[in-house]
Amino acid sequence: MLNRLKGLLSVFCLILILASCSKKVENKQLLRAEILMHSSVDSSYQILQSISPDILTKSEQMHYGLLLAETMDKKYLSLLPCDSLLNEAIHYYGSGINRAKAFMYKGRLQLRMNMYKEAIESDFAALKELGNTDAEELRVKGMVYEDLGNLYVSQVLIDKGMDMFLKSKDCFISCDYKKGLCFVFNDIGWGYLLKGDTLRARDNMKCALGLALEENDSMIVSMTNHNLSCTYEEVDSMLFYGKQSLAFGKRMASKAAIMVGYAFMNHEQLDSADYYFKQALQDTVIETKALAFYGLKDVMEMKGDYQQALGYLDNYSVTMNSILDKQNPEVEQKIYEYEAKMKVYTEKVQMQILFIGLAVLCLLVILSMVWYIQRIRRRRDFFELEHKYDRALLEVDIVGLQYYVSSLRREQEEDKKKISQKECEIRKLADEKAELCNVIFKETSIYKKIEQLSHQEKTKNKQELRILLEDEQKQLRSTVMEIYKGYIDYLYQTYPKYTENDCLFSCLSLCGLDDFTIALCFGNVNKQIVAQRRHRIKLKTAN
Repeated sequence: MLNRLKGLLSVFCLILILASCSKKVENKQLLRAEILMHSSVDSSYQILQSISPDILTKSEQMHYGLLLAETMDKKYLSLLPCDSLLNEAIHYYGSGINRAKAFMYKGRLQLRMNMYKEAIESDFAALKELGNTDAEELRVKGMVYEDLGNLYVSQVLIDKGMDMFLKSKDCFISCDYKKGLCFVFNDIGWGYLLKGDTLRARDNMKCALGLALEENDSMIVSMTNHNLSCTYEEVDSMLFYGKQSLAFGKRMASKAAIMVGYAFMNHEQLDSADYYFKQALQDTVIETKALAFYGLKDVMEMKGDYQQALGYLDNYSVTMNSILDKQNPEVEQKIYEYEAKMKVYTEKVQMQILFIGLAVLCLLVILSMVWYIQRIRRRRDFFELEHKYDRALLEVDIVGLQYYVSSLRREQEEDKKKISQKECEIRKLADEKAELCNVIFKETSIYKKIEQLSHQEKTKNKQELRILLEDEQKQLRSTVMEIYKGYIDYLYQTYPKYTENDCLFSCLSLCGLDDFTIALCFGNVNKQIVAQRRHRIKLKTAN
């Protein structure tokens, strides 16, 4: 019995020794870069750029990779050069905050590459490595929750995104990380803005602005001013915060230019609005380009340049289709899958902590050696209760999962409704485009010629009726093919058997011309040929 106690004590001491050991980094340049990370990120980045990783030990190389990823992230540079270093760090660190950091920056890289499912996996893997006591762990945990919130919002899961932002806010408050609070207040404000609560959105963004001014971070100040401009419908306030955003930083210049452009457009200063919308087109973010195209379309319509307005509308439609394609239902499914896994993992960790506590308690009981038989009975009774508790917990989990499945089904039905709504919006855009083509066609000289011919008396002698001559018919064809090019391409793709005359007939019908006028356009005075062509087109469409 005494030997058994000595063995348990040895194992316990060995665990404590291993837990207290850590991989030390002794390279002075790395230590200096780490110290300068929060006070002067540019200096830290320059030091890391001057270091050759080949001369470092394995542990120093892993630490170098994490520091380089952190500096590049703070400088808003691409994390792609750190990809291989982050992969090695994930495999090198078995657990702990360094492994969590590697997963976090890996997730940010994947998110910027639109690898949403992989980013979710990395973020949840990072959360598994983090606790709630150490300030550095809380800071990283808050950053991971913020990344998850932004990912959820990008998939139009606003409520779930807001939950993540609130968790991030709690973490940043606990570790007094003001720069993180600047970002998360902006995120919360933007979430309220998407939900239509402009007052709460504005309050959160003003909190972010106050913290950003304290931190003297021009990029966050510029971003927050842009976000505040989005919360106002009053033109002067919109213009004030938009110009403030332009003044504080170049990174938000394109997004801020959108709000400034709309403010000038509301003041009917169309040239200024056109300048700022075109400036916004330089942004690499696809959502900003979509807003810029739509703003330019509105400016052109106000100027009366419908041809150019149609071009901008086409660009807006293409860009919006690209945005809609990014919203992947599989990503939402992956989110729920990893949330369920995280819930199970959290419960498992709690059970492990409970088990460790019990093991320590049992070890103390063993050391005390008070009434050995009574201790055995107590443990036996305890395990029986634990088994009953596990069964009860399992039953609760089954009920929770059943409710979770039902909620998933409800959300799936809501997604179907949203998709149907988007399809209706696309059809509406197509109708507006066709109407715009009709307006352009009615301004042409050949249409005015057709309109004159349509006013002839139908009871007149057919031999005296005027029709479109051969040259005029050619002019009509070329004009229609140019104006209705998109619609004609759609007809050829949908109905390959259509001829050029079939397409011409469809466009004239779309313009609202009656059968008699259409017959004159084809060089005939008899409406019967129009009825015959309509019948032939109907047969081709049916086949």
